[in-house]
Amino acid sequence: MTEREAPPVWSYEDLAILLGMVLPSLILSALAAKLLASFVPQRGVVTAIVQALIYAGIAGSLYMLIKVRYGVDFGRAMAWRVPWPGMPLTALLGPALAFSMALLALTLNVPREAMAIDALLRDRASIWAIAFASTTMGPLFEEIVFRGFAQPLFVRSLGLAGGLIATALPFSLLHGPQYNWNWQRLLILTLASVVFGLVRHRTGSTAASTLTHAAYNLTFMAGIIFQGERLHQA
Repeated sequence: MTEREAPPVWSYEDLAILLGMVLPSLILSALAAKLLASFVPQRGVVTAIVQALIYAGIAGSLYMLIKVRYGVDFGRAMAWRVPWPGMPLTALLGPALAFSMALLALTLNVPREAMAIDALLRDRASIWAIAFASTTMGPLFEEIVFRGFAQPLFVRSLGLAGGLIATALPFSLLHGPQYNWNWQRLLILTLASVVFGLVRHRTGSTAASTLTHAAYNLTFMAGIIFQGERLHQA
């Protein structure tokens, strides 16, 4: 079953409601970050915990929105289907996509500059915390929100190409501070996001795009850690 066969029941009004519900979570998470920073010295650990709080707030808000307004099963509404066609290939697509985007980065002459994430990977605890967050919580909650909730809405109103792009742009801009707003890196992330969206559309499963996203992040995290031998230096 594809998105075109099962259009979402929610609307842009629901999207606006969700954005309004997310704001308190962001405020509370910012306060939690200041509190944690006062007694947790590892910046990466603090960042991972705060991200978890943000993700929990957003997911909780989305869950309440779907259950209260429509009374439907949340997993089914978000197209969390397991298994899905071509499951092994979906897992292999993540690393293949990561290597392809790395080659594109060389073609685009992406500047070698320090990024925000580098400041977080200064100690062993931070390295493992960020690695865990970026390969588990991040892909899970980002795919539920962007590919499970937003993408079907955009595809319904803008068509497949327009819906994929409309989903990918805010996804990449959300990571702008992490990449110093470098246009080459954001372009690469936008293209990767379009691929995640295609996986979601072709398989009809948000779980499939989550696996691809997680494998993609895992490949890059492994490269960041071992290329710089950070685990030995921490």
